[in-house]
Amino acid sequence: MGAIIIRILLLALVVWVIRYVLMSIQGIGKPDSKKPSTEETSVMVKDPVCGMYMDPRLAVRLDIRDKQLYFCSEKCKSKYLSDSASR
Repeated sequence: MGAIIIRILLLALVVWVIRYVLMSIQGIGKPDSKKPSTEETSVMVKDPVCGMYMDPRLAVRLDIRDKQLYFCSEKCKSKYLSDSASR
């Protein structure tokens, strides 16, 4: 009975090694350096002042407390800052 378990474990190990080698050759599971970052994809962000959705690459950005806010214009950014200063 013990010999059968050892053979099954060895077979599983061989299958895992073959799968690992094939995946390495095909590049599956590796991070793709050519893949764009989240900000470079088509994810839209929402302006917290006017509610407009826009591409983050075109938005006016503001970093506050380890978080990024995106605005459609400098006008919306200024309005947000003046509203938050009055609170």
